[in-house]
This record gives sequence, structure tokens and C-alpha cells, in this order.
Amino acid sequence: MSLSISVWVPDEDAYAGRRGVENPPGVNTGVGAENFRYTLWGSEAARSLGATLLPQLADITVENRGNLQVSPEQLDAFARECRLLEDNVDYLSERTIGDSDRILHYLATMKEAVRRAEAVGGGIIVW
Repeated sequence: MSLSISVWVPDEDAYAGRRGVENPPGVNTGVGAENFRYTLWGSEAARSLGATLLPQLADITVENRGNLQVSPEQLDAFARECRLLEDNVDYLSERTIGDSDRILHYLATMKEAVRRAEAVGGGIIVW
């Protein structure tokens, strides 16, 4: 399995109060291998940089089922976290997966999802 990012919009009639938004053709949604929830996004290195949202991927509970749901109100904070990790990619890479380019690629995918979510007044989910 691998981690994916999706855009959703609030919808009271839909499952969990949200409806998924279809991806435009050619949009990349992959944000890492399943183990990256622990070894990269939830790593001590990411946490030590001040990341708080992405590390939640490592904190699996019955309620979140291992997913990270970012509400429309949290998108700015999520985008700032992506920039923080991007600005410190060498540090993060050295202490995690050893591949800065790969991390930057996943962060770019996340930032694009944030832009798409903002355009429709929605949020994102990493699962």
C-alpha cells in the first residue's frame, strides 16, 4: 500500500460529512509508501522541526483509522507545515529516508492538493 492525498468538500449528506472531489486527469496523489507514515511524516525528525499535522499519520486511532483529515480551516497550517519541511529537506532526508528529491516531490503533491482544496472550499485527507 501507499499513502495518497485527496481533496474533499463538506457535504452533510455524505459519509463522514464529506464528499471526495474527483482528481483532474494526470494529477499525482501519491505521498509515499505506507511505512512513510512512521519513517518520514511521523518521524522524530519531522516532529523536531515543529511538524504537528503530518506526524498524526503515525498516531493511528480507531477514530482516525490512520488517516489525516485536514479541514478547510486547517489548510493554511498544513501548507505552512509543508513549507517548513521543504525548507529543512536536507535535515529531514538525512534523518529519515535519505532522498531529498523524493521528499520534495511528495511535498509538492501535498501543496498542489492544498491549492485544489482552497479552490473548492474543501479540505484534504491523507490516507
